[in-house]
Amino acid sequence: MLVDYHVHGLGHQTRQHTLAELTPFVVQGLQQGLSEIGFAEHDAYIEDLDFSNFQHLQRQFPKIRIKIGLEVDFWPEQEKRYRQLREIYSWDYLIGSVHYLGDWGFDHPDYTERYREWDIDALYRTYYGVLTQMIQSQSFDLVGHLDLIKIFGYRPHSSGLKLAGPTLAAIREAGMTVEINTAGWYKPVEEVYPAPDLLEACFQMGIPITFSSDAHRSEDTGRDIIRARELAWKVGYRQVATYVQRKRIMQPL
Repeated sequence: MLVDYHVHGLGHQTRQHTLAELTPFVVQGLQQGLSEIGFAEHDAYIEDLDFSNFQHLQRQFPKIRIKIGLEVDFWPEQEKRYRQLREIYSWDYLIGSVHYLGDWGFDHPDYTERYREWDIDALYRTYYGVLTQMIQSQSFDLVGHLDLIKIFGYRPHSSGLKLAGPTLAAIREAGMTVEINTAGWYKPVEEVYPAPDLLEACFQMGIPITFSSDAHRSEDTGRDIIRARELAWKVGYRQVATYVQRKRIMQPL
């Protein structure tokens, strides 16, 4: 079963939330053979959403299931806000992601010079520490791009698997799902999120997976989802996680 649970119809506020703008994402999803497409806009743009558009899309395209999610930037001091976000809509799922360490948007190409200010092992420990806080907040269903900190190719001297170990244990304890996010193949690191060794560790620990393109353009919807499924199968997965109103439903891979 092919799904794409991480699609940004608004991009980074580069489009309006209209049927005309959203329809190409669904059309591309159908062309890619998706059974489900999940729109998960950045929480910063939540006021721009017109939820009625999703109902119209579902009626217009009955051959693909439209899921409604939200990608939430995690800030440790804003847990009250996350409770409020959960109540705004009957979400199918919520993605928890870490894009910032303090005031540093570490995945933005304009700020890569700050990597040189860090001991890279310490940076990875800091990142996974914040990610673990997100997981333990019990506010979210999916872990977004698990090892995003590698985006520009800065690799730790220590074992990446060892550095991520406590975070993987927290994911298992929280009962969350990890997305296989294909966008990593198109970033400077040129590697899927999570890395194959981390994905194998997820499988060994019984952590479910789903698939995501992280598309910010319609033409990227469903990109390399088949490749991601092949990777998951090679690791040992035989099921993919889907969601309905924050309830996980496992489907055959």
